[in-house]
Amino acid sequence: MRSVIVKKKNVWQQNAAAAEADELPIPQYFRSARELAFFLVEEYRRSDQFLSDSMQQWERRIDLSSQDWRLAMEISIGVVRRQLTLDTIIESQLTRPREKVEAPLWTLLQIGVYQLVMLDQIPDHAAVSETVELAGKLHRVRWKKMVNAILRSITRLTTDEQASAPQSNAIPLSADRYRCFSIGLFPSPAADPAGYLAKAFSFPQPIMTDWLARFGLQQTMQMAQWFNQRNKLYLRINQLQTTREDLLAELQSEGIQVSPGDEPQAIRLEEPVAIENLVGFSAGKFTIQDQSAMAAGNLLNPQPEETVWDMCAAPGTKTTHLAELMFNRGTLVATDVSYDRLEKIEQNASRLGLTCIETQLVNQSETTLSEVQFDAILVDAPCSNSGVLGKRPEARWRLDEVSLKELNQIQRELLERAFRYLKPAGRLVYSTCSFDPRENEELLQEVLQHYPDRKIVQENRHIPGCPCDGGYQALIQ
Repeated sequence: MRSVIVKKKNVWQQNAAAAEADELPIPQYFRSARELAFFLVEEYRRSDQFLSDSMQQWERRIDLSSQDWRLAMEISIGVVRRQLTLDTIIESQLTRPREKVEAPLWTLLQIGVYQLVMLDQIPDHAAVSETVELAGKLHRVRWKKMVNAILRSITRLTTDEQASAPQSNAIPLSADRYRCFSIGLFPSPAADPAGYLAKAFSFPQPIMTDWLARFGLQQTMQMAQWFNQRNKLYLRINQLQTTREDLLAELQSEGIQVSPGDEPQAIRLEEPVAIENLVGFSAGKFTIQDQSAMAAGNLLNPQPEETVWDMCAAPGTKTTHLAELMFNRGTLVATDVSYDRLEKIEQNASRLGLTCIETQLVNQSETTLSEVQFDAILVDAPCSNSGVLGKRPEARWRLDEVSLKELNQIQRELLERAFRYLKPAGRLVYSTCSFDPRENEELLQEVLQHYPDRKIVQENRHIPGCPCDGGYQALIQ
């Protein structure tokens, strides 16, 4: 069964209200978590810009405590991720057509409802009053009455009851915990499982229909919940600086709960922590990287003194892994399409003490390398991100069939380019953070028809949540 890519249309862009005529000016400084969350979501709605890009753009305007910063991130990421669920709840209490509601006002309602139904730590009265107050801070006093009315009506819908399985009146908060409402808000999970999963878990319905056909109800629910929750982070130890056993002991001595991961360099953090404050970070003893991504470098297994190419290298997480596996000996060429992206690679390499990496700017449509032939090449190709929908909340709403075809063309060109630079006895790993076969094994088999001397010798297929992010890697020799 083929995976489905849904039509690219930001949900906010479906709103026909004349939002741009009522555009709100971005403040000189963000001094509350909800205000920052509102403008992050608004920037995404208006320009389709990644939340992380907006954060970086406004970094100097943010005047928040670490606690408020975390709340802003929780709300903004949560609203983008769970927008279809929030819209379903809001629309159940709306007395006018949605297209009659200004788009920024809809964003404000989503922020309020997210606090009410998703965040246990915020009392209902605080979620309502703070959201109403934010309307005033935005100089939209006329919004206050509607925001107050909608949010209070939703508080009356929520109950103290909880369920442990899907129900038409229940919204999933965790794998076996559902918040119940006094009325049914979603389709029946028995009669219309794809419809229920789409609205209750907040995914485009074609994706849920496809996953149900490929994986069945139980695994589809597990994957959907995986993408909607905060999952454990993994550290990749820098074997030039330490061993896994030593870093485990060092972290445990600081009271950090950690355990070994499945990949040989992996350490699992059992609780959320501030990474930059962890012992060993500034000394370059580790990097944040998911286990499924570590598998790409381990599969390529570059050796000291080899000549290696990382084709799509930024921000350098996999590049630095390759350099560490080479024991910082040999030549590792890291290419990407902008100086800003190359700078991130250099910053990561500097912190980790890696000197064998040579960054090089390339044009997306061609490569201007010398006639060097490589012992090993990593093609970590641009993809749909279907395996990391939790880390990239915008991704589930972004793609259409045209975009997939464009990605396939880029993936195909990267592979063909890599084969031209690969030694006859060399090896290549093709890697994506997608679990869509059209971007992985199907595309790879199509390309390899033109290279009969190249064969797949190993494939890694990572299903989301089993136990980490989704993805794919293939070793070709």
